[in-house]
Amino acid sequence: MCGIAGYVGPWAPALVEAMTEAIAHRGPDGSGMWSDDGVALGHRRLSIIDLTDAAAQPMHTPDGRFAIIYNGEIYNYRDLRAELEQGGIVFRTGSDTEVLLHLFARDGLACVDKLNGIFAFAIWDREARTLSLARDHLGVKPLYYAALPRGLLFASELKALTLCTDLPRDLDPATVGDHLGYLWTAGENTMLKCVKKLRPGCTLTVSANGVILKDRFYRTPQFDPDVPPSDPDPRAMQSQIDGIVADQMVADVEVGALLSGGVDSSAIVAAMCRATDPSKIMTFCAAVTKLDAGTDNFGDDQTHARIVAGHLGVRLVEVPTDADLIEALPGTVWQLDEPTADFAAVQTLMLAEAARDNGIKVLLSGVGGDDLFTGYGRHTAGLIWAMANGIPGMRSLGAGVLGLFPPSSILGRRLQRIGMLLAMNEDAMLADGMSYSAVGTDRRRALLAPGVRDAMPADGIADGVRHSLDATRGHHPVERFLDLELNGFMPDHNLNYTDKMAMKVGVEVRVPLVDPRLVASAMQLPLSAKLSLRETKRILRASQKNRLPSDILNRPKQGFGVPVRSWLRGPARDLMEDLVSPATISARGLFDPDAVVALKSDFQASRVDAAFTLFPMMAVELWCRALDSAETVPA
Repeated sequence: MCGIAGYVGPWAPALVEAMTEAIAHRGPDGSGMWSDDGVALGHRRLSIIDLTDAAAQPMHTPDGRFAIIYNGEIYNYRDLRAELEQGGIVFRTGSDTEVLLHLFARDGLACVDKLNGIFAFAIWDREARTLSLARDHLGVKPLYYAALPRGLLFASELKALTLCTDLPRDLDPATVGDHLGYLWTAGENTMLKCVKKLRPGCTLTVSANGVILKDRFYRTPQFDPDVPPSDPDPRAMQSQIDGIVADQMVADVEVGALLSGGVDSSAIVAAMCRATDPSKIMTFCAAVTKLDAGTDNFGDDQTHARIVAGHLGVRLVEVPTDADLIEALPGTVWQLDEPTADFAAVQTLMLAEAARDNGIKVLLSGVGGDDLFTGYGRHTAGLIWAMANGIPGMRSLGAGVLGLFPPSSILGRRLQRIGMLLAMNEDAMLADGMSYSAVGTDRRRALLAPGVRDAMPADGIADGVRHSLDATRGHHPVERFLDLELNGFMPDHNLNYTDKMAMKVGVEVRVPLVDPRLVASAMQLPLSAKLSLRETKRILRASQKNRLPSDILNRPKQGFGVPVRSWLRGPARDLMEDLVSPATISARGLFDPDAVVALKSDFQASRVDAAFTLFPMMAVELWCRALDSAETVPA
């Protein structure tokens, strides 16, 4: 697990040196750089497999034709190595990097079809003079690029690209609207017009003369109604998870785990206990002081994590996460490369710091369980929508009744939200269901400055979301929600902040529940195996009945973060007033000052649940301030 950066173009090697240094946190164990006539590759190393200097990068084939820089882990590298050795390849290291390099030399970009792992890599072919980039199937590892008139830049983190003086810093107005609704940018776009995210399961090839070819080698499968669904077999699922977790524990360093006490992370730790001595497993949970009056739903993780740790016999480190969030917020937003308004990122950073302090460089996480097996309130709302849609007049009746509940409590807010979704057509319901904002599309659009407002689609549906909706038309609404999770929310939000925050302190997070093998199995299960009106993640819970206490299996979904509504009305009110004041809003030119003032007034009076609309505005302003002050180096 590392950081990579480079270019194809006329820039000086000093640019890649600076880009690599900007992501030094991703690889505190070493650095390397190589350049040759219009191409440069930089690498920061976090040593996980083969800790010797022989495994350093950039790494070259013996004939010098291919050079690789790579971020990730190939879990099946030993099997691939054996296959290559049978073909006569002689290895100099014990690293998965060298396996990937020789596999590419033999198969080209078709090698990605053989990889089981998480990766973002760049390989230069000196003979063909082409640079090949690739990103793993589900987008666990990030990769940004900018195709400029003078050439192509790429890096693990967007902030490294901003060092180039040739990189325009014009904002993409459509993404501003995305952040107001979703907290993340859907699809390949970023806050900068010229910078793109290589999408999960995609490759990109650029020649020395600037020709760029993109291809997609993987897309998450969808439930196929023409194929008999798989029999829901909890024991088979338990066995599959055990095998995947064992595969992902491959490392030459200690492997720990994040343990919230929820079903997902507990299932991962239970599987780890089958692969190694439980007493050797160190787990980490967030400890939060719950001061909220009941308007925010976030977890009491430490209580449940203690139950799981005691039951399984693993070690548990409880990490206080009552940070000075006002102080932490500016640095966090810039580190995330996008103005992500989610304090779960700060908690992830603190957990990773605690792991590193305890000598742990690799953590397994339960990220993805909600996105694969259902777990969010929107999934239940989608099921209710589908049931009501089958009865004439039921959706409008339900919308009217549920709309009467005030948003001043968790229950009231949830019921009102379901009512809002029932009133919408299917595509609008799905797009709005992915939104964190309780402010309607029309009012969100009115919050944008006129020039920015024009970039927001009339229906408020981001292009990246629309691609998923088009691909799943005709499927059950909940299945369409899962596709939106796996192809948007997860890589663009959850996996992004998990990677960026953990790698800020040189810790790798692996995510067994989004292994493509498990994704393939889960997506061919009937929906009834995942969800009912009373229970989410049905088969996952059933697969753990002989391993985890009933209190854990029956625990309702709770958030991971801080009580934002209370926070904005209390300790962060002054910060909010600064970041979204009329003067600040007018100077930045992204939002409408009068509309923002009205929204703040409605929020403070509890007329509108606007916390997750105001908070993204704050994050956008903080991100823009960091961009304004970001340094450049001579090109």
